[in-house]
Amino acid sequence: MKLRPLHDWVVVERDLVHTQEKAFILPSTSLSLGRVIAVGPLVKGIELGDRVRFNLYAGLVVTGEVSVTFVHEDDITGLMQCYD
Repeated sequence: MKLRPLHDWVVVERDLVHTQEKAFILPSTSLSLGRVIAVGPLVKGIELGDRVRFNLYAGLVVTGEVSVTFVHEDDITGLMQCYD
């Protein structure tokens, strides 16, 4: 599935909660971290592949082949930097 968000929308694939052998999202635990998989044309400073933290209650969750969250750029609170 190829996504092309409009305006200032950012599509984020949320991080999963890992327990034992399986990975799943617990309904009571909403993670506000994820990887950017698509950005709209008006988004500045956020690129594909960036790891972001966003407002816990922001966004629109869309489920299909893959569960993704559409978030406005204003709801993103920071970029995560990973050090190896």
